[in-house]
Amino acid sequence: MNEIKQAKLFYNLICLAALLIILLPVGIANIIFGYVLGDSPCYLCWGQRESMIFIGVIALFIVRYGLKAKYIAAILIITAFGLYQSFAHFGNHAMRDLDQGFSLAVFGIHTYFWAEVVFWAVIVLLGIMFFFAPKLSSLENELRGEKFRKFSGFTLTSFVICGFIIASNIFQAFVSTGIPPYLGQGDPVRFSLNPKYIIWSTDGWKGNWQNLSFLGKRDVKSPDYAFAPATKLGISFNNNSNESPFKNIDKQLKITVSSAIGIDKPLNSLNYINGEWVASSKFNIYFLDNDFKQSDYLQIDPYFSATIDPIIGVIPYLEDKFMLMGSNKTLLRFGKNPNANEALQYADFIEGASRFEGQGNGLGRGRLDTIRSKFHHTMGMTRDSKYFYLSTVPNNKDKKNFVISKFLLNDRTLSAEFTPKANLKDDRNLGELYVTSMFYHNGLIYALSKNYNVIAEIDIKNEEITNIISFPSEITNARALIIDNDTFKIMSYQNGENRLYTLK
Repeated sequence: MNEIKQAKLFYNLICLAALLIILLPVGIANIIFGYVLGDSPCYLCWGQRESMIFIGVIALFIVRYGLKAKYIAAILIITAFGLYQSFAHFGNHAMRDLDQGFSLAVFGIHTYFWAEVVFWAVIVLLGIMFFFAPKLSSLENELRGEKFRKFSGFTLTSFVICGFIIASNIFQAFVSTGIPPYLGQGDPVRFSLNPKYIIWSTDGWKGNWQNLSFLGKRDVKSPDYAFAPATKLGISFNNNSNESPFKNIDKQLKITVSSAIGIDKPLNSLNYINGEWVASSKFNIYFLDNDFKQSDYLQIDPYFSATIDPIIGVIPYLEDKFMLMGSNKTLLRFGKNPNANEALQYADFIEGASRFEGQGNGLGRGRLDTIRSKFHHTMGMTRDSKYFYLSTVPNNKDKKNFVISKFLLNDRTLSAEFTPKANLKDDRNLGELYVTSMFYHNGLIYALSKNYNVIAEIDIKNEEITNIISFPSEITNARALIIDNDTFKIMSYQNGENRLYTLK
């Protein structure tokens, strides 16, 4: 008899849980937020609300027809889907500034995050209830051989309340969203029964079936590296400067000297820092003397702490330190130290832990936060006395935008982002460039584009391109730019070797 009482208590608790999930989050959202405060759900909100209703209805199935494995499986599957929906929803707003959000907030938390709380609560409470549940045989015996359980006053009342709230949601959904193929609104207007203000929209379907990917807007393919030419960007490179997007070519460079750099790895960047050449290839950095003979070498562990995508540049940092940058805007501040603690530096370096330091003394890794360039890789990097700058490259998702991001050196915080003004041909854009290197010189940034073999001279203060300089099509894979007075040096990896061209 005690086991039967425990079984009845278990079913009553399941009924209570079903009532609460439909009465509280669903009922309050529908009646208080909807009819009283005029809140209309967007189509993501509707999806989460529907998942809660489905969970509550399946729980009522358990109350009516007894515990069955398929009911538990259905609750877990729908809860998992609801967690995905709510995560996708609040993920769109998670990085916004203080008090920015979407729709109404309860206790300072917006409704789309409360959905995440509700779905996790379902998992936790379901686990607790089954942890203390009676024997399965008791639950089976409580049915007494019937196909369904009889209603008690409590269960019947719960079914009626849940049915009313579900019907009310159907009515609200019909008014504010419409019938298929209408999907709802991404930015819904206030709920109203006045037909003048009711919007039935199919805009949510647009683009949903194009380039399907679990990564969504983050499905950006790897950029074009010297050591790994891009094959999935949908970009073809052109070395003819006359076909560039710019109306005019202001200056033309000519090659005076060409020499090989004796590194057997395809180099992705080259810079001249404190009297020596500093080159990079993937996760390796080479220090070279003036004759390009290797004087030192390191290899970073790209997966320690903040993951670093292949290195795209190295600049001087502080007095005698360096900052390397990955194409994913993750950096490492490091320095030379012939007496480095190898055990401490092991974390950052696969090779060179006894000669370089990336831990302690204000060094270490970090990630840069951007806005306009958030979904772009970066390839160009340079600095002045106070700031350092990164430039984007086009990708399979965006071939129109070109953004320069400006960061304060001492705290590596974003200070500005801009797309420079330019004198372009009709229907052309700066996203056609493929800037693989930048160099700061005499108050200007010179952006080297592998595509169309041009160098854009950028006035930082006025955020505009003032001159366009072309370089010969003989240089087919420009990777680095160094300027000394009126002499330009361009490093290119082509025909299986790294070559440095001097031009005037």
